[in-house]
Amino acid sequence: MKPDLNWGERMLSSRIVAGLREETCFELISCKHLILIDTPDYSKTDKRCMHSDLTEISELWNRIIKYNPLTTIIVAIQKEMSQDHFFLGKMRIIELNPLSTTQILEIYLKQFQTFEPFTEDALTLLAQFSRGIFRRFLKYITLSLELWNSKYRRTRQLIDVSIIKEAVPATLLAKDMELELTNLFPNSKEQRTSAVTIIIILQEHGPTTQKQLTKQLQLNPYTLSRILTRLEENNYITRTQNGKEKTIRLKNPNGNRTELEEHLKT
Repeated sequence: MKPDLNWGERMLSSRIVAGLREETCFELISCKHLILIDTPDYSKTDKRCMHSDLTEISELWNRIIKYNPLTTIIVAIQKEMSQDHFFLGKMRIIELNPLSTTQILEIYLKQFQTFEPFTEDALTLLAQFSRGIFRRFLKYITLSLELWNSKYRRTRQLIDVSIIKEAVPATLLAKDMELELTNLFPNSKEQRTSAVTIIIILQEHGPTTQKQLTKQLQLNPYTLSRILTRLEENNYITRTQNGKEKTIRLKNPNGNRTELEEHLKT
């Protein structure tokens, strides 16, 4: 005869029932050897939210080890936010490097065996825009597909670079890169936006002279030089002297399309 759980719960107080349910939940979770918690993307203004989440994870950990001290909890959190909380001192910190452009494109090709519905140049640009963060790559793919489907599907067979630029404007890139660039330019939103624009220009057009950047950005040379110096110090760009002119290149440890083609041949 199947027990009537509803009747049993009615015989107990709601506080006791809630406590039993909670204990049962912890017992079930603690049976697992590995638990992965993927925290959301926090902005600088969400630091209190991040601290609250880590505190709750700490409480979860303390409860679980009572049932199974061998259970491992893995917490994924943004590098820029991983500081100033007591629970982080109890963790083993492993920093994951961003994916390369080559790796991102390889993943896409392994899944779909083609660049479609994107052109190769468009998908490469999306991979570069993502700065090695795969969830950002997926987000930009979604935005591009939505725009193409609603506005261009009847007139354009493939999603090209122009659609990518419309779907993923510089303002969005600046917002998504805010955390990583805040540490570089903590006191100037304008400089952060200019830094994003510089990165976009170099991604689209390749090596560019400092004089050309000055004209395109309409910045005075001193301000531009300070931004470039900060980007260079943090391995975003390299500068080489060619006579009297400096050429700016995006530092690309991420590989390139030629490397991808050679890799896929093997």
